[in-house]
Amino acid sequence: MRATRFSRRALGVAGVLSLGISGLVVATTATAADGNIDVARTGSLTVHKYQSGTLNPNGTPDGKTSVQGTPVADVVFTVHPISNLDLSKQESWNGLGDLKVPVTACGTDGNTPSLMLPDNKAATFDAGIALPKTDAQGTAKKDSLAVKAYLVCESSAPASVKQKAAPFLVTIPFPNNEVNSPTSHDGNWLYDINVYPKNVVVDAPSKEVTIEGTKHGIKTGEQVTFPVSAKVPSIGANDAFKYFIISDPFNENLQNGKVKSVKIDGADVDADKYTKTDGQTSTVAFTKAGLEHLKTKLGSTVTVEFTADVKSVPADGVIPNVANLYVDTIPGTPDRPSTPPDQPPSTPPAPNDDPGTPSNKVVSTWGNLKIAKQDKDNSKALEGATFQVYNASAATAYADDCSTAVKEGDPIAVGAVSEFTTGADGTLNVEGLFVDKKVGVAGAADVTPDHNKRCYVIVETKAPAGYTLPATADATKGVTVRAGVSTTADITVDNTKTTVPPLPVTGAAGKILMTVGGLSIMAIAVGFVLVARKRRVNEA
Repeated sequence: MRATRFSRRALGVAGVLSLGISGLVVATTATAADGNIDVARTGSLTVHKYQSGTLNPNGTPDGKTSVQGTPVADVVFTVHPISNLDLSKQESWNGLGDLKVPVTACGTDGNTPSLMLPDNKAATFDAGIALPKTDAQGTAKKDSLAVKAYLVCESSAPASVKQKAAPFLVTIPFPNNEVNSPTSHDGNWLYDINVYPKNVVVDAPSKEVTIEGTKHGIKTGEQVTFPVSAKVPSIGANDAFKYFIISDPFNENLQNGKVKSVKIDGADVDADKYTKTDGQTSTVAFTKAGLEHLKTKLGSTVTVEFTADVKSVPADGVIPNVANLYVDTIPGTPDRPSTPPDQPPSTPPAPNDDPGTPSNKVVSTWGNLKIAKQDKDNSKALEGATFQVYNASAATAYADDCSTAVKEGDPIAVGAVSEFTTGADGTLNVEGLFVDKKVGVAGAADVTPDHNKRCYVIVETKAPAGYTLPATADATKGVTVRAGVSTTADITVDNTKTTVPPLPVTGAAGKILMTVGGLSIMAIAVGFVLVARKRRVNEA
């Protein structure tokens, strides 16, 4: 019996070696077989996994076409043999070309196959056969597959794969004729089959943290900036973006979150292309026009700058931050290309629907400065001493000994106040002084800054009434600010009472005065005696 040639209806593209996300391209290593199907022969299935929209040119059934694309590693496919479809019988082939494999055929876990065959009979399956994980080239192969029809399911994939390849049906052997393989065929049955299912792969966004150098202290506006960059994933020519959202849920110690800017490859994005939400969770969501624009920017980088200010300093001083990227696509086909929805979501989807792709973690550390003021003579607390706080110079900011720190720039202001005064307990507290920051690598759960302390410089500008303001050199002191909340004074500053003229008191000075007075009286007395004696002489 001669090899059967199947019409487009008998073996349609959607049925056998079916579509991936945007259409499955197939290729095989041809092994010629004469005449009828050799049911005693075994074949193989080789999967070539690429990101959707990156394959060029399309693969071919014989696997001889050289293709280029972005491979996807660590994806596992499972083939489920259909036990009640005997390919040695003609009736088993009837209607396969019209068979539509639903996207739900593999179940939510990718390992629960179900399929209705052309005669409205439910397919039954032998135990699934897992292929090895795709390698760095996106390739995985399974040998020794019997002559059967197989439902192929993508059963596991890395977190970066946001949309699995659609399930598809493959037969061993595959009729490699001009209908089923329009770009490469030799008319023979193919037993060693290559397929090219595709995925939409979402790279994790990257996150930075920058601190406005002159903005310190709690509740100081826009002092922390979080740039978040996300790559626009490649999708098929007939696919569309369902949504593209970048969200930054701020830590409870941050407040007044804002979207500062939105750029693609460094250029500002028109305001009609996205909506923004400011607040404790700040969000940028692309509109329908924006999603269509992203389709023209595949592979480009979207960068959103979020800002916030420090609301409070946590006990350990560490404020972490992680952003999330939410992307979904709508698969299309050549005869029915997809378009974005009229109203894509403006807020992140519910976690159960899409947990999002997290960015790397960034942390910033903050501390407070507690100054104690006391009388030098008796160590009693002093109210009313006024100080200014300065950044230390870059060269001395992380010095081992902060007493050597050199002040730089203008005094630090907190809530527009740049002078801080000790209270009745003799202390003052400056909250929200920056200590350090660290950008974690992708996937790192623990991110620790390099420094847990930073140098600042304080200057006493006014002493309490009755006390002397030290000379300029003595009024300026370097001080160490540690990450976290200080419960004891970071520095204690002494004041000396002002001097006044001395008071007259009994003692040496009084004795001298009394001695001088006594001598004067004695001199006067002697004078009187001499005068009296002379008078008597004259009278005699």
